[in-house]
Amino acid sequence: MKQVFFITGNKLKFEIAQQALAGANIELVQKELATPEIQSVRVEEVAGFSAKWASDQLKQPVLVSDAGYYIEALNGFPGPFIKYINEWLSAEDILRLMDGKTNRTVEVKDCLAYCEPGQEPVFFCGSAKGTIANKKGSPGLTAINEIFIPEGYDKTESDIPWEEMKNFWSKSMKTYQLVGEYFKKR
Repeated sequence: MKQVFFITGNKLKFEIAQQALAGANIELVQKELATPEIQSVRVEEVAGFSAKWASDQLKQPVLVSDAGYYIEALNGFPGPFIKYINEWLSAEDILRLMDGKTNRTVEVKDCLAYCEPGQEPVFFCGSAKGTIANKKGSPGLTAINEIFIPEGYDKTESDIPWEEMKNFWSKSMKTYQLVGEYFKKR
C-alpha cells in the first residue's frame, strides 16, 4: 500500500478524500503545508503547481485538490479564487452581485493533482452543477456554502447535513473515483 500525503489543512476536505478513496490501495495521510498558489483561472494549473512544489519539498508523493465556483451570470467569477472570496465577502455580498441576474447557474470544477518527487503531476478533474440561491441559507463554514444549492437539491449546502454533503462531494465530480482507479491499476 502506497502512502500519499493529502495536502490540506481542511479537515472536512480530508474526510471527503478518505471516504472516496477507501479501498484504493493507498494510505492517505493529511499534511498541512502552505503551498504557493499561482494566479490562474484554471484549477488544473493551480493544483498542478502546488502538487509539484509540495512533492519536491516533502520528497514524498502528494495529492492536492483545487476547486473553483464558476458563476455563469458573473462571467465565471470567482472561479478558483473562491478561497479569497470566502475570506473577503459575505454571502450577502455575493448575493448583491447577483441582483437582477436570472441565470443563477454555477459550475463547480474540482481538480486533484497527484505528484511524485521530480515528476510532473497527473490530473484528475471533474465538475458538478448547482445554482446560487436567492437568499442566504443557514450559517455555514463559508460564504459560498450558505448560498450554493447543489444540483438535485432544493436548499443550500449549509442546510444539508454534513454526511449527505460529504457523500455528494466525494461522488458527484468523479475526481476521487478517477484517482482510485489510477491507484488500483498501479
